[in-house]
Formats: sequence, C-alpha cells, structure tokens
Amino acid sequence: MARRLLLLAAASLLAGPAVAQQMQTPEAAGFTQLFISPCGEPYRGRPGDPYPVVLWFRQADANHDGAVDRVEFRADHAGFFDALDADANGYLDGAEVAFYEHKVVPDVMQSENLSLRSGLILVQGRAAGPQGQINEARRQAPRVLYGAAPYGLIPEAEPVRAADTDLNGRVTKAEFLAAADRRFARLDGNGDSRLELAELPRTSVQPR
Repeated sequence: MARRLLLLAAASLLAGPAVAQQMQTPEAAGFTQLFISPCGEPYRGRPGDPYPVVLWFRQADANHDGAVDRVEFRADHAGFFDALDADANGYLDGAEVAFYEHKVVPDVMQSENLSLRSGLILVQGRAAGPQGQINEARRQAPRVLYGAAPYGLIPEAEPVRAADTDLNGRVTKAEFLAAADRRFARLDGNGDSRLELAELPRTSVQPR
C-alpha cells in the first residue's frame, strides 16, 4: 500500500491542466537525474545527488547486506506489481498499464510508444514494410534506445509491457515474476546469484 501511495504522489506531481503541467515537470521540481529500475519503477535525483540507481539498490537490498539476491530482486518486482495492480486482481490490464505509462513515467513514455507498438523499423523517417527490408534495417541502422531503455540496467523500452510474454494485452503477476528471473540472470554476469552495486552496468545516461 505504501508503494502505491508513493506512485499516486508521483503521478499527481505530473498531472493537471496544461499550464500546471509545465510547472510540475520533474525538471521544474529540481529532478534532473532519472533511473528506471529493472521492474520499471522510476527513481529521480537532483544535481549533485548520487545517481538514483543507489536509491533503488538500497530499497531492493532488504537485508542490507550489500547485495541484491534473487529473492530480493523478485520481491522488488512483486512490490511494484502490487502497487500498479490497483484492483488487486492479480494482473495488470490496459488501464493499469496506461497509468504506468502516462502518469508514473510520462516524461519517457509518450511519442516513443507510437513507433514501438507499430512493430515497424523506421529508416530515414520511413517505415520499412517487407520483412526483408526490416531485417536489413535492423542490421544497418545504428542502435537507438527508446522509452525507458536509456535509463535502465537492461535496454527495455517499456519494462511493464515487456513482461506480457503471451501478448494478450495484460500482465499477470506470474509473468512479471518470470520477467524478474530473466532480468536477474541477465544482470548476474558472474553467476554468484548476488548483484552488488559496483558490478551493475551503467545506464546510457548515467554520469561518468
């Protein structure tokens, strides 16, 4: 419940009429740094603060032993899922995913989603239609990170929607926890089942 209230407070910061919206952006509130955790939760920091991956790590490291293990990593995903699951029915439907995209992280989840959902590769402003052209575009085009990808440890444009592996338009808690397992395995490069802060990859926007 506490995490849900935090999400609602963050959403209210970015809500309101157009004029108020301009006054209530994260930048206007002094937040110039953004980290999006593996489960999709945003963490923000002000100039001079440590990069906010530290805030996520402290929350995920529940026993404060300096590492996030698989159980803690899954618990972090489960807590965020429960915060998004407003009706507590065990899955995130279109409205709940939309709340995440448009209220929780609207500053990174807007125009990008139009091209992501279309499933098309854009080449010099034009969509390549036939599969052969799309494959060739993937091979030749420079890598471009969209949505949450520049701000995360794993380059997923939309971490919540990415857990919908059966593509039925909703995300079950089982799917979300399965995504947690895949993400943990990807980040656990040395295979010791522990993620330490120093061994995590940097996001593409993280200060050097």
